[in-house]
Amino acid sequence: MSKLGMLLLAVISLTGFAPPAQQTGTPAISLSVSAGYDGLFRENQWFPLLVRVANDGDDTTGRLVVRPDRSGSAFSNTFSTPVEMPAGSRKSVFLYVTARSYATDVRVEFINDQDVSLAEQSVSLRSVLFQDQLHVVLTQSTIGSVDLSSIHAGGYNAFQANWLVENIPDRVDALNAVDTLMFSDVDTGALSTAQRQTIHEWVASGGHLIVTGGANWQATVAGLVDLLPLTPDRSSTVNDLDALAKLAGADELRGDAVIASGMVLDTAEIVAASAEDVPLLVRRTWGLGTVDYLAVDPLAQPLRDWTGIGELWFTLASSTPPEPSWARGVLDPDRAATAVEVLPGLNLLPDILPLCGFLVFYVMLIGPLNYVVLNRINRREWAWVTMPVFIVIFSVLAWVVGFNLRGNTATLSRIAVVESWPDSDEARVNGLVGLLSPRRTNYTLTMTDGSTLRPVSRSIPANPFAASIQASTNIQQTDLFRADDFTVDASFIATFATSNRIQRPDINGQVSLFYEPPRDEEETGRWSIRGSVRNNSSETLSNPVILARGVSVALTDPLLPGDIKTFEQPLIANDQEPPAPSRLERTASESSARLSFSRFGRDTTFTEQTVRDIIGESAYSLRVYSAAPGRSAQDQETYRRQLLLSAMSQDQFLSTARGNDVYLAAWSDRMPLETELEGASWEPLDTTLHLVKLNVVVDHPAFSTHIGADQFTWVARERTGLTIDTAPVNTVLQPGDTVIFQFTPLPGSILREVDTLQVDLNLSTGNRLDIPLELWNWDTSEWEIIEMDQAQDRSTVRRQSIRNPQQFLGAHNSVRMRLVVDETVGFLRVVRLAIEQEGRF
Repeated sequence: MSKLGMLLLAVISLTGFAPPAQQTGTPAISLSVSAGYDGLFRENQWFPLLVRVANDGDDTTGRLVVRPDRSGSAFSNTFSTPVEMPAGSRKSVFLYVTARSYATDVRVEFINDQDVSLAEQSVSLRSVLFQDQLHVVLTQSTIGSVDLSSIHAGGYNAFQANWLVENIPDRVDALNAVDTLMFSDVDTGALSTAQRQTIHEWVASGGHLIVTGGANWQATVAGLVDLLPLTPDRSSTVNDLDALAKLAGADELRGDAVIASGMVLDTAEIVAASAEDVPLLVRRTWGLGTVDYLAVDPLAQPLRDWTGIGELWFTLASSTPPEPSWARGVLDPDRAATAVEVLPGLNLLPDILPLCGFLVFYVMLIGPLNYVVLNRINRREWAWVTMPVFIVIFSVLAWVVGFNLRGNTATLSRIAVVESWPDSDEARVNGLVGLLSPRRTNYTLTMTDGSTLRPVSRSIPANPFAASIQASTNIQQTDLFRADDFTVDASFIATFATSNRIQRPDINGQVSLFYEPPRDEEETGRWSIRGSVRNNSSETLSNPVILARGVSVALTDPLLPGDIKTFEQPLIANDQEPPAPSRLERTASESSARLSFSRFGRDTTFTEQTVRDIIGESAYSLRVYSAAPGRSAQDQETYRRQLLLSAMSQDQFLSTARGNDVYLAAWSDRMPLETELEGASWEPLDTTLHLVKLNVVVDHPAFSTHIGADQFTWVARERTGLTIDTAPVNTVLQPGDTVIFQFTPLPGSILREVDTLQVDLNLSTGNRLDIPLELWNWDTSEWEIIEMDQAQDRSTVRRQSIRNPQQFLGAHNSVRMRLVVDETVGFLRVVRLAIEQEGRF
């Protein structure tokens, strides 16, 4: 072989061992995405995308993006957050998004500063119905995860996500879709400060937190100690867990179990204890939420193989206090957006008289005046020149005048609802911001206090001046949320939803809830409230109203800074007042929430009782939902307030669901969230509603006490048949329908001894047939038929009183009732089905 051939062979051999060149366009960025709650989400509610980003190439900067043109129309606008990725780096980043219910997947992209997509990842999504329950469990147990699938109302479903600590978001709005959060055998010491703050805020807003003990109790409570009703400091072994079995309706639960023990807070309640009075389950309320501490590990024996564990979880969830009508935030986005678009004192159109005067002068000038002048100078042929000139002049003049009449200043119409609680240092704010643009231009709207921000998705704009800005809006997320560089036409309104937590306003009150014995000719006594409210804030609170169970008390004068107002009011419930739905019961159907019969003893405004109580009977009007606002600024403000209340509160199943709590509702004219607008100077137009939970002390009497129907909550354990959203109030049951209701007294209304149990059934018409009503006997685990006596012949009311009813009382004195409707009974129209009890605390 020649020297040249040998040289070529050597070169070829060496190049064969050279590493292959990196292909052009191969991205150095890779993504891994955990979407929502193991792929679950709720419509139009924030949910987290935990994006793990890896960079195996050179330094790069860019942004993580979810946009409608890649993820589909279920995402109505773009969401993005900036990311810096040095070479070889690994980062976990949260991106928060919202979607419509028909979203099936979400695609996350990494786009660099040159607008080139370097990587993308698509993950599946599944929407959870408003009526279904969503639970999140965090555990590091090698055995598996705790099963919370038993926590749901009859006829609906429960969904569960199993998370790691890193999945907990750093913004509370991303947890609002979750009903129950459980920490079991997991190291919560790994929670960041932001994650711990998120959990605190979520509980105060109405979440149900369950923390378990057992052998690994120290790691499990490490990051949650200040929330717990019991502060664990040691462990011990017990054999008696019968108190837990009783909560689940079982006979006994025995076996050695390691439990965590410690000091119980003064404000906490021991729900279950061993025979030696060792706490097994302790509960406290925090804001609107509930925290339960189970001292034993549910994944360890004897609970691991116990068949009653599902009933225990259901008992815990169904015995929490009811949530008030406004606890779920904005329930009707269309109505909320309409409230923002009502601008008291502002008129989007020019006055009619100047406009008519301008047109008359224009017609007179180019017609008669032009003719008279040209005729006098004998130059009528100049009309071919003067008329086009006048037209041009008046066109320019009209444009200049109209342009200047709109001015250069935008208007930010801002409304908010501030909820505060006496045991939390923070308050929750849900608000809307409407941007009225004087001319077509681009804006950037920033919430400078870290509030979330997103365009309001509306089905059909009710206002012709409402701007559709969703598709073109990019919601950029850093420490601040901002809507970047979106366009609004002249005299149109772009509406955004926002929310945050703020320092609790210094508005508070003390209330005593006490029971008065029966008076002359009264069969039962009555509950009353007595208390005071104090405004230590710098704001003037107008139209203050005290809200309690079944009543409202309007205070006569505004609450000025430093003012103290006292009140006293008996809680005289209507004889037909319904029990409150449990937190497990909710409906998204207006036809189900606004049921088919009139409200008992009140007019037919259905779910609007809370709205009427706050806005006032004299100011309330059904015409608000069908007519235009009035002419005066005061009428427009009232119109705006009622729309806001209607959008953010709903008395589901005809109950205001205030329980034993008492609230102050009052208005102010200052928005508590901070806003910045780029693109024009602006002026605010603010309306804020304060809903303050007052500190209530229940004074239990030593004598016999009556617990009325409005002091119970209810939940359907089973719904079988065609009837949807069956309730113990205003329901039509068809042949073949079966429903099981469970009634539980409110916390603070649980009697130590129950002497009498009364069952009331009110039908829409008199019926001579026997009603198939059964009660569950907890001793024999069987159903017993109850003979319902008619109050009088052909009466619509049937009633039965049971003395010494202990066999019908479950955990927390709960009563389980079954109705089975067959062809013999036919259609059964139930106006009200209720439980009452009498006994001693």
